[in-house]
Amino acid sequence: MYTTGHCRRVRDGRSARAWRLRRIVLAAAVVALSTQALGCGDTGSTASNAAATTAEPVPPLRHEGRWLVDTTGRVVILHGLNFVEKGPPFYPAAAGFGADDAAFLAKHGFNLFRLGVVFEATMSEPGVIDHQYIDDLGTSVRDLSAEHIFVLLDFHQDGYGPAVHGNGMPAWATLTDGLPNPEAAFPLYYIQNPALQRAFENFWANRAGPDGVGLQDNYVAAARALARRFAEEPYLLGYEAMNEPWPGHDWMPCLTGCPDLEAMRLVPFYERFATSVREVDSQHFAFVEPFVLFNFGRTDTALPAIGSPLNGLSVHVYALSPPDNLVAIGHAVAAAERIGDALLATEWGATTDPAVLRRTAGQFDSRLVSWIFWAYDEDIIVNPGLPPAADNVRQDAIDAITRPFPVATNGTPLTLAFDPETRILDYTFSTRLPDGRQSRADAPTAIVVPPSTYPEGYRVSVTGAVATSAPGALYLQLRNLQDAETVSVQVTSGP
Repeated sequence: MYTTGHCRRVRDGRSARAWRLRRIVLAAAVVALSTQALGCGDTGSTASNAAATTAEPVPPLRHEGRWLVDTTGRVVILHGLNFVEKGPPFYPAAAGFGADDAAFLAKHGFNLFRLGVVFEATMSEPGVIDHQYIDDLGTSVRDLSAEHIFVLLDFHQDGYGPAVHGNGMPAWATLTDGLPNPEAAFPLYYIQNPALQRAFENFWANRAGPDGVGLQDNYVAAARALARRFAEEPYLLGYEAMNEPWPGHDWMPCLTGCPDLEAMRLVPFYERFATSVREVDSQHFAFVEPFVLFNFGRTDTALPAIGSPLNGLSVHVYALSPPDNLVAIGHAVAAAERIGDALLATEWGATTDPAVLRRTAGQFDSRLVSWIFWAYDEDIIVNPGLPPAADNVRQDAIDAITRPFPVATNGTPLTLAFDPETRILDYTFSTRLPDGRQSRADAPTAIVVPPSTYPEGYRVSVTGAVATSAPGALYLQLRNLQDAETVSVQVTSGP
């Protein structure tokens, strides 16, 4: 149950540790069933006001192939966190998420937030949009935008909906055809609950609901209402069509790849979703996901480009082993490059183990992939109703996912590595932009260098560019040298 104000919430037993364990159980079931030498640059000059205003990514974002880019053409990398309020009243501000949380995230260098949107709350009755709920989500969008944190609005479900022991979809949109509905828990309900499986199948078939309107038609009407409300938000990244879709009772082929099911079930829905959003918002992304079985590194995706200029591929990485994590990330990069869509890892983590968090974040760095950690309210903040300070922060976890990274690159990233033990960052990039053009002379590369990671300050060595920011600045800024083809930068700890 939930309480109002700043009282501690009871999260129905879904602690961070339990959530991680359940994901591992699902992954295990799936596997079982599937039998530079660097020169010194000038670090002492103070950045001009003009340069400071262009250090952060300039919205709105677009993409060149799999790379996100800002309006200056620089490649943007995003690091962020999730918050999905899965129970009434279904929006984070009611749980206490506010401006202090957004400021806390910005201070640690995070620049993206995946904000859960619950269809059950958006349309609790067939065809009736709850505009007050959408406005309530706007409170968090404003708080995050004030800190220049991009927001991804995520239509979120797990296990379809409460009527089949999951969350997200309203009872009226849960058509089970009377099949057995056993009380299997997450994650086993995906493979043990026939009613849940049929509910997904009827959704993919766009079966008519009790109002005679197709389930998907009502769903995308809700998406259109959301997009109409937030179309003018400068720090909106876009909309995610559905979290972790499930194919239905015939899920077994997806253990190794099911392009036919993706083409038959996901693609028509995603096209319908993107078209609906585009009717009212042509400035922001529509992100789509493969089936949830992709997450564990044992299967690939054949999803095509959905057909809109601002498409993104959203993936989750929850493999059982570090090698499988890298396989999943590799599949994601290959898929995004194949279809030319922007790439974003929208979930990973679900643990507070610092060693696991550092290792996985490093794996994303190795493939230059933007990511969103799961989850702020479950793994970082003890009680979202209280300020993010002192004993209310899981310090080991936030320290493990806070790391320096290039937020805006005046060129194309080549290699990125950060060693949490030595706190050494190495980054190289080409001075050619992803579209082949030479980088702009007036646009800086910006690398976020979190103070919590470098409490004694930091030193910079760079070749191919010159550092123009003040010592110890949150954003290390570099200006490419005129004849440089590549730039190499190393950041080390020290005054």
